[in-house]
Amino acid sequence: MEEFVDFVPEKEPAQETVPQRPRKALSKISRFLTNKFLLATVGFLAIMLFLDKNDLFSIIERSKELHDLELSKDHYNKELIGLHKIKNDLETDPATIEKLAREKYLMKRSNEDIFLTEDQTKLKQAE
Repeated sequence: MEEFVDFVPEKEPAQETVPQRPRKALSKISRFLTNKFLLATVGFLAIMLFLDKNDLFSIIERSKELHDLELSKDHYNKELIGLHKIKNDLETDPATIEKLAREKYLMKRSNEDIFLTEDQTKLKQAE
């Protein structure tokens, strides 16, 4: 019976080691770009951001329009409050009714005369 010989490096056949070339950066990038999950994600984002009915540009435009509408809503609410105040005054105060009738409709009492004058400074500015 032969005697068992443990591993001896001198007896092993020599293997030629091929020096590994470093991978080129282009190879790594191309492998990364051909990843199917990356391609699917990029395609999905492109569709959602640019080609969809609710794309990014539409969202920004609608946001600006919403802001403008909120500003006009605030303006009209303030104007409505002022008009309610005037309406309330006209319904309750006779002095306000008389003031409105005299200024807007040029009404007068039976013993009064009304003289209308034009402001000369406004006429000069208009020329």
